Amino acid sequence: MTASAPATSPMRVLAVYPWPAFWSMGEGRGAAAFFLSITSFPKHGHDLHVLMPGPSGSRDEEDYHGVRLHRMATGVDFMPERGRSRIVQHARILGSYLYWRTRARWEALALARRLSPDALFGMGALGAPVAREVAQAIGVPNVTRLFGTSLGEVAGNPLKRALRYPETIAFRTPAAALVVCDDGSGGDAIARGLGVPGERLVFLPDGVDKARFAGPFDRAAVRRSLNIPDADGVVLSVCRLHPEKHVERLIEAAPRVLAALPGTRFAIVGEGEERSKLEAAAARLGVSGRVVFPGSVPLDDLPGIYAASDVFVTLSERTNVLNPLNEAMASGLAVVALNTGRTVDVIRNGENGVLLEPSDLPTLADAIVALLSDDARRRALGAAARADAGRRLPSIEERQAREVEIVARAVEAHRAAL
Repeated sequence: MTASAPATSPMRVLAVYPWPAFWSMGEGRGAAAFFLSITSFPKHGHDLHVLMPGPSGSRDEEDYHGVRLHRMATGVDFMPERGRSRIVQHARILGSYLYWRTRARWEALALARRLSPDALFGMGALGAPVAREVAQAIGVPNVTRLFGTSLGEVAGNPLKRALRYPETIAFRTPAAALVVCDDGSGGDAIARGLGVPGERLVFLPDGVDKARFAGPFDRAAVRRSLNIPDADGVVLSVCRLHPEKHVERLIEAAPRVLAALPGTRFAIVGEGEERSKLEAAAARLGVSGRVVFPGSVPLDDLPGIYAASDVFVTLSERTNVLNPLNEAMASGLAVVALNTGRTVDVIRNGENGVLLEPSDLPTLADAIVALLSDDARRRALGAAARADAGRRLPSIEERQAREVEIVARAVEAHRAAL
């Protein structure tokens, strides 16, 4: 993988994006993949326009880091969260999905006829079919970009899998290329199982700025900013505080860790709907004074927080090969990860981290205590993790260039066929 996109004439690309923002926890905070995906185009000299939802009364158009945003003003949440009633929840999902397919197609087609793009770029499960329909209408290629999948979780349950029809439809949507994030959720196997031709599937991990996570850092200064004494062991979690992430498992292990090692702190970095529940759990278990909730932090501050920690823990239900794990490994942290999805493809138990099976969750506290108590083992695992990240992960620049290259090749092939 090279760091620069292939030479090609400038493209104009129209992206269809179903979320109202590019950052999950506020500007510059949370997962960067969505932001990096769109800004890769102007970075390599191409013109990108994005159709995306916005609240009623939002500006119709605006410039954003070299990208032109076109807001589809609406009060509809096209990606509704879980509700109290499953029937109501699925009715909301179906209603918003059908409305999106109608409204977004109409808006995108009108925009495409005005802009005359060279390609459509369908982002996420909802963006893929709309991009395809519009591309067909104006006679240009379309590329689909999926940010992982949840279909692997329900592989053995036909009913639950059927209820995740937006993802199934997205995988099956014809495209010049289907770009799927290699995040441990098994998107390549899902794609093959749904009949995606191998030559159209591009399976890539997100990029990480490995040099930035390598340091050096002022560990003591970072700890002071978090009100953590320099002598304490620090167990770190970084994620959106969502039910799927199961951060409560780490808090529930805290009393046993503290019983063995009273000088331990737990840093839970991130924001989300679960924060109040997690704070309440820490209070109920009597560990509030040992658990720090810094909230979401700017991406530029994250490398220092990893460097100020001793053990990284990730216990998500879907997969644990997400950016925080990759960043922790690039930082040289000893990792404890739950073996969900294809986490086992990245974490080799006892070699570059500690891998727990779901049945091993009762031993989570023991695994953390063992690492905090053994400096040599912790450092060896961290060094192996860093070396693995260096070999396995592309840089952000390489990853961005590859994505632009995929779209550019689709455009060039279409032009050659005319």
